[in-house]
Order: sequence, then structure tokens, then C-alpha cells
Amino acid sequence: MLTNRRLLRVRLFFEGAVVGIFTGAIVAALRFLLDEADIYRPMIFARLDSLEKILSAVFVMILLAAILAKAVKFDAQIGGSGIPQLKGILQGKTQMIKPFRLLAVKFFATVLAIGAGMSLGRAGISVQFGAAVGNFFTKIIYAKNLRHEAVEGNFLLTAGAGAGLAAIFNAPLAGVIFCIEELRKRFSQEILIAAMTAAVTASFVVKIVFGVRPVFETITATPLNIPTVMTVPTLEMATAMSAAPLKFAALFIFLGVICGIIGAFFSKSLIFALNLYDKLKIFGVKRFAIPFLLAIPLGMNLPQILGCGNVLVDEILSSHLTLSLLAVLLLGKIIYTLICFGTNAPGGLFLPVLVVGALIGNIFARVGNEMNFFTADWTTLFIIFGMAAFFAAVVKAPVTGSILILELTGQFSHLVGLIVVSGAAFLISDLCGGEPIFSALLNRAQKKS
Repeated sequence: MLTNRRLLRVRLFFEGAVVGIFTGAIVAALRFLLDEADIYRPMIFARLDSLEKILSAVFVMILLAAILAKAVKFDAQIGGSGIPQLKGILQGKTQMIKPFRLLAVKFFATVLAIGAGMSLGRAGISVQFGAAVGNFFTKIIYAKNLRHEAVEGNFLLTAGAGAGLAAIFNAPLAGVIFCIEELRKRFSQEILIAAMTAAVTASFVVKIVFGVRPVFETITATPLNIPTVMTVPTLEMATAMSAAPLKFAALFIFLGVICGIIGAFFSKSLIFALNLYDKLKIFGVKRFAIPFLLAIPLGMNLPQILGCGNVLVDEILSSHLTLSLLAVLLLGKIIYTLICFGTNAPGGLFLPVLVVGALIGNIFARVGNEMNFFTADWTTLFIIFGMAAFFAAVVKAPVTGSILILELTGQFSHLVGLIVVSGAAFLISDLCGGEPIFSALLNRAQKKS
């Protein structure tokens, strides 16, 4: 005979699967549209070769800023990445109002903002989409049973959030870990069942649409003529690290220290950017027009900086960019991300954070190669480690970051190195006063309200 708790687990299994299916479909549509934007955006900016075309682009950008301002005014919930709002809901400090409207309006606004070039991520958005699906599904099923809605609603909200992250990165395990490490801060079998079912189902749906194509394609499909870690057998890597364990441990820790310092500065700068817009009383159309108009000269000269940035990661993995260009791209990506995020436009942080980490790792590898600490074959390894370290420094979720990178790369032999570099970045960021960015954003929002 099934007990009440066992019946709950059975329900959560099937409900999690339904939430995962719908979340996967929504995220697949979002990813498709933003991937198409990454293809056509550089082509459009490349055609701005006359004053008339540039003025036309200015008009279009101001029009888009006006539309985005109207969307945010229509539903204030669509601002930002959505993860701080979700944490507030799970902590009982706020609630999700009209999840279907949130889905529709934020989907449209996100495609508009990131598609036009804003340096924002799509993972946080996908997390909020999944949570909205879970909330919407709970309201339909348990509309007349408030007790079940209260108990299972939070489980499905969390499961949907994990499904969103799993779907956008094709990383189901990272989605589950994110639910436990960042959102719930505790473990239970009910959360595990709902989150795992939803994450796996959502990833399966996305794979039906995109196949096994990863977000960072070049990481798992590096051309054989490019001397990167992916062309070197893992056994050779392991042998090299075994031969000089202290040397490579020191290098990993040093990279983690660099990412931790920059990560703490980046987290504080994000809050500063939000406060600066408010302090200068830049609201409405003007607020969104600033990054949109900046996108024009950037798109004409440094198009790699625009958008989520996954295309930039592919470029640095497959091209031998100069060290000076890498430094310009790093500085430009950080500054433009701060400008875009400060507007509170719909968009997340995961991908920009991973991109900045990849750039730091690439610069670190190039400098180390020129100083003969290691060969160019190690470049991709340090790019990957930079992504995990900077994620740990900013988001303060080192386990999620490490698992996410492992699933993106398939290089599970580098688990120990990822733990070392992520742990060092987490510790240094903490010592530098860096707060978990989503908790800091939630605290800021609560102080304003």
C-alpha cells in the first residue's frame, strides 16, 4: 500500500516529466531564435556602410528601446534574469503573478533585447521560463486544492527552473545540482525526483530539435589542425599533470585567484551599474536606448561582443586571436555587459559570465605559453577552467559550474582540476567581498520595494 509520501513522489515524477516537456519546447524555440539572430546580426551591421544606413539603424534601435520599455512597464516581472525573483518566491518573500503572461511577454522581450545585440544571457531566462511552466501547471492541476498547490507547487517550480537550465545547455545534471545548490539550499528526495525527471525530459526535447549540437560547438568539435587540448589524448594530459602535479596545481590555483579577484569586482560592478541608472534617473526609453545605440558602433567594429557570447567562445577556440585583441574583447565584454545589465532588461548572466571566464582563461594560457610554462596544446583546457572559475566567483555555485563545464565538454577526467580552480576562485572572491550575485540582486530588490 502506497503511503502519502510515496504517492507524492509518484505524482512528482509524472508532473516533472510534463513540466520538462513544455519547458524544453519553450527553451528550444528561444534558442533557435537567438541562434538565428547570431547569424544575421553581424550581416546587418556589416551593411552599415553609409550615413543613411547608420541613421536608419539609429531609428530602429530607438524604436526597439521604446517597445522594450513598454513591455517592461506592462509587466515588471520580466526585468532582469529572473533568478533573483525565483529565489524570492521560494523563500516566501514574493509570488509569481500570472505565469502565462510572464512567459509570453518575457519571451518576446528577451528575443528583442538579446537579438538586437544586448550582452545578456539566455540561461537565467530559461530558468525563469521553466519555473513559470511549473507554476502554471500547478495552478491548473490544483486550483481547488490549496494544500497540494502549496506543497507541490514549490517542488514543480524548482524542477521547472532546473529543467530550464538543463534545456538551454543540454546539461541535465547541472540543472539538478543548480536546484539544490543555488535555489533550495537543501536536499530532499522529492526535489531530486521532480528536478531529475524535468531536467532529463527537457534536455531530451531540446535534443530532438537540435540533435546533440552543444551550445559551445567548438569545444567538442575542434578542427584537427588547431593545436588545442581537444586534439590531445586525455591520457597524455593526465600523464603530464602526474609528472608535475605541483606545477599544474599552482597554475590552476593562480588562474582561480585571478578569476576570483575579477569576479568579485564584476559582481559589485553589476550592482553599481543598476544603482547608477537609478541615481542618474535614466528610465524608460532612454534607459534601453543607451545599450541599443552603443550596439551600432560595436556591431560595426567588434561584433563579437554583442549577444550572449557563445559565438565568441567558438571563435577564440578555433582562431588564433592576438593577445591585444583578446584583452580588448575581455574589457569590452565586461563593460558592455555592465551597461546592458544595468538597464534591468530581460536577460541573464550565465553566458556572459562563462564568456568572460573563457577570455580570462585564454589570455592566461597565451601568457603562460609565451613564458614557456606549458605548450599551446593546453590552451583549451585553461579556457574551460577559466569558465568554471569565473562562474564560481560570480554565481558562488562552484559545484554547479564544475558539473556544467563537464557536461558541456565531456572531459570528465579534468574533474579534480575543475574543483581546484573553482574552489580557489570561490574563496578569493569571498575574501574580496564578492556576494553570490543572485542573492545580492534579490537583497537590492527587496530594499527598493
